[in-house]
Amino acid sequence: MEGLEYTFSETIKIWQGSKSTWHYVSLPMAICEEIHTLNQYHQTKRRGWGAVKVDAVLNDQHWQTSIFPAFGDGRYALFLKADVRKKAAVVVGDQVSVELKVRY
Repeated sequence: MEGLEYTFSETIKIWQGSKSTWHYVSLPMAICEEIHTLNQYHQTKRRGWGAVKVDAVLNDQHWQTSIFPAFGDGRYALFLKADVRKKAAVVVGDQVSVELKVRY
C-alpha cells in the first residue's frame, strides 16, 4: 500500500468525556499539517469526522485504525484501545514511540 510514513514520540494522555474515557497520543503539529494538506487532495477516500486511515505500530503491536482531528487545535489524535495498551504494556503518562503509515 502506498502512503506516508512517520515516526514520533509522544506521551499517552487521557480524555474524559461525559460517557466515555479515551486514551490517545497527539501527532506532532508538523505531521498534522502535512497530513491535512495531502488529505485535501484525496477527497474520494475521505471518511467521516475527518478520519484518516493508518497502519500503526506501538511497542511491536501492529494494527489498522484511523486518526482523527479530535480537539479543535488542528492536531490529529491516535486513540489507543484497551487491548492495544495491554499488549503494548503502556499506561497514561508513558512516553511512547509510534510509527504510522497513512493509507490512501
